[in-house]
Amino acid sequence: MDKNNRLFCSKPFTWFEITHLNKIGEVFMCCPAWLDTSIGNLQDQSVQEIWNGKKAQEIRRSILDGSFTYCNHSRCAFLQTVSGPVAKVEDVKDEDLHAVIEKELTILPYGPRQIICTYDKSCNLSCPSCRTKLIIERRNKKQILKIQDKIQNEAIQDAYYLHITGSGDPFGSPFFRKWLQTMKREDIPRVKIIHLQTNAQLWTPKMWGTIAKDIQHLIKNADISIDAANPETYAINRRGGSFERLLNNLEFISTLRKNGPLEWVGISMVVQENNFREMPDFVRLGKRFHFDTVYFSQLVNYGTYSEEEFRNRAIHFPTHSRYSEFLGILKDEIFHDPLVHLGNLTETMRRSDK
Repeated sequence: MDKNNRLFCSKPFTWFEITHLNKIGEVFMCCPAWLDTSIGNLQDQSVQEIWNGKKAQEIRRSILDGSFTYCNHSRCAFLQTVSGPVAKVEDVKDEDLHAVIEKELTILPYGPRQIICTYDKSCNLSCPSCRTKLIIERRNKKQILKIQDKIQNEAIQDAYYLHITGSGDPFGSPFFRKWLQTMKREDIPRVKIIHLQTNAQLWTPKMWGTIAKDIQHLIKNADISIDAANPETYAINRRGGSFERLLNNLEFISTLRKNGPLEWVGISMVVQENNFREMPDFVRLGKRFHFDTVYFSQLVNYGTYSEEEFRNRAIHFPTHSRYSEFLGILKDEIFHDPLVHLGNLTETMRRSDK
């Protein structure tokens, strides 16, 4: 195949996601919901053994040959929209990645560039789409601190991007919170961006003030998971949270976006049967606070639902009884606003336009 007709994804060449899946410390080269093949475990192996290991090389080869064999095309928002890390081969500008493509490298001369920390499930909420009860990972303290130590001593030297959570909350976790509060700039010399993925319930001015100024200046991205546009639905989907507290904290976060250090703020909704009608209002919520992106995604069953309950909730399934109503909602012109990113619901949106 002509390389100019092929796509390239940078993630397996930059991404190092340490998770709690299967066993704490399991490492993936993308979001595990989109690419579910582990490349090793940080509890048992060094960063270098994992980063250029056999499975990592196989995944990179599948990108270079254009097959994307390990990728879940139906879930990957970037493959559906050819955006973010996915681009046409000829559009790749990064010098290192360009060399990777030209030389077809699967063993990389550099370490992880983007480190994603999702190995601690501790959170101040117990959202039904994620868990059945409140989780604070005190029993796994030893493993969590061992992984954190390896990240700091083996993985961080080539990284420019550090992402904290996707498994819980950076402020709700005693381990991530303490890490943020004790970080020293000299220990993360090449990091330019810290990205916080949070429910924002604990992101108050007081909490913000516990982080050193030179670390605050690195916190440039924030992804806030909300899943609702009104207090009633929020209380269900964000169990343990307060919509009023959320709005107060969003107001504070919006000042950090306006005055710095934040350069990008997104809010997200996992779309399901009990909130799909709120999608237009959710876009308006993002506009109200002058945020950069309003992101929607499919509901995924992480083992918290029975098959029947999941089918009843998963509004994106064509077999759902309210699927046609869902398509009708997607016809709203508000979803054409540049603020909106429909992610892995993009194909569904295209069906609604037919």
